[in-house]
Amino acid sequence: MGTNAKRSALWLCLGAGFITLLDQSVFVLAVPAMSASLHADSGSVQWILASYSLAFGLALVPAGRLGDLVGRRALFIAGITVFGASSLLGGLATDPALVIVARLLQGLGAGTLNPQVLGLLQDIFSGHDRAKALGAYAAAGGSAAVCGPLIGGLVLSLGDPAIGWRILFLANVPLVLILVPLAFALLPRAAGKRRESGAAKPSIDVVGALLLGGVVVASLIPTIHGAGTVAITSMMIGAAALLAFAGWEVLYYRRGRTPLLSAALARSKGYALGTVVALCQFGVGAGMAAVTSFYFLSGTGMAPLAAAAILTPQAAGMLLASSFSWRFVARYGRAGIVVALLASLATLVVKDLSVQRVDDATAALAVAVVGFFQGVATGLVVAPNQTLTLGYAPPGAAGVAAGFYQLSQRFAAALCSAAAAGMFLQAHGAATGDAAKSAFHGGILMCCILLGVALLAGGLDWLREVRRPANESAVVVIPSKESTTTATEPAVAGPVTPGTTAGGSQRPEVTESVDA
Repeated sequence: MGTNAKRSALWLCLGAGFITLLDQSVFVLAVPAMSASLHADSGSVQWILASYSLAFGLALVPAGRLGDLVGRRALFIAGITVFGASSLLGGLATDPALVIVARLLQGLGAGTLNPQVLGLLQDIFSGHDRAKALGAYAAAGGSAAVCGPLIGGLVLSLGDPAIGWRILFLANVPLVLILVPLAFALLPRAAGKRRESGAAKPSIDVVGALLLGGVVVASLIPTIHGAGTVAITSMMIGAAALLAFAGWEVLYYRRGRTPLLSAALARSKGYALGTVVALCQFGVGAGMAAVTSFYFLSGTGMAPLAAAAILTPQAAGMLLASSFSWRFVARYGRAGIVVALLASLATLVVKDLSVQRVDDATAALAVAVVGFFQGVATGLVVAPNQTLTLGYAPPGAAGVAAGFYQLSQRFAAALCSAAAAGMFLQAHGAATGDAAKSAFHGGILMCCILLGVALLAGGLDWLREVRRPANESAVVVIPSKESTTTATEPAVAGPVTPGTTAGGSQRPEVTESVDA
């Protein structure tokens, strides 16, 4: 491809990635207006919040490997088309069930699209140009996280919120109608990457993904429907699905395929502990976004644009910290991550005290200011933790490690966003007044527990790092030229150890998520 063709493909990929990530950051503000407009009950709202991340997580690993088989251009077009069609469905929905279906399909489309975006950038560019392209994608994702709440708040504030949430859905449609023809015209037609002689055929562990998704859905049901026979039955089904997943992964591996979670990864203490830190941190991000939005929108009656202004500093702080996080991890390693987790925990306590002890206007200002520092702390956790964690991946398992790492984050987001919404929503509507403050406290408590677990996991890995001989540390080096598609979020993180994917093709340059 010529220079102009590469540049055009880059802008196309950035645009496609931007709208899928923008949609995610916009939608949390639209949920209260949507639930009021459609008279959605608590359970429906929780499913709406959880469905996008759930479907995204289910799609991302199979889609990344399918791109290796049939070509990334085809999967790119399919993903963006599904995303656009489901946006239309959501914008015209007259029933909460249709919105749930639309969000599931949007997540499926976005989870199919994003691995292709990263894969295309890594295929088209090499060397320094590749680093610049991935950096531009990181900037686009960070910009989406910052702009999303402001755009959503502006649309919801300027007109009738009952119409505004539909506009936020429908705005994707004309953008997709522009992007699809451009994708046909600008993206390379090459099929998936050629396998080296003797390399295994790329495998797609659909059964493993579905079983793991079943575990998450079974975990969601008690969160949404509360204790009772349904919850007990769901937990039993979830336990059975988890056992089935473990058995299937062993069987799949013995057949010469690469599962979602290999035995070598399961035995890697560094990888396991780092993944726990990641899923807890991502869950905190999703949970706090829901907690903050519901409290200020429904609990205090604040205008959507004002609520957006409260959310934006946290995204800006994370974007800022991410820009120098590679220096942070190089200097401080796991110890720095533990300190950043402690700082993040402290910001949650300050937020809760602000909401409980002062008036709404002062609390809003305090939450916004403290949110900036929480964003900085988060930015110093996400990329460094990913870099160190994937450095523990055994030889030949780096692609699988990246895929399962990202998948666990999406599932954590689904669970925590649903749980946070459930603290505010009751059968008769959203909590207000003292009930809203109590719900906010409950959400903070949930996030503090998650950060406590992350601190425990990070601290244990730090102790392992201190006791381990220097020549056995996790390896962090410049990635190889070849790469592929299992990572799915924009990034500015430092690179990780090169390896191969499940299908025998080269693994992706793993990148950090910006919406944690």
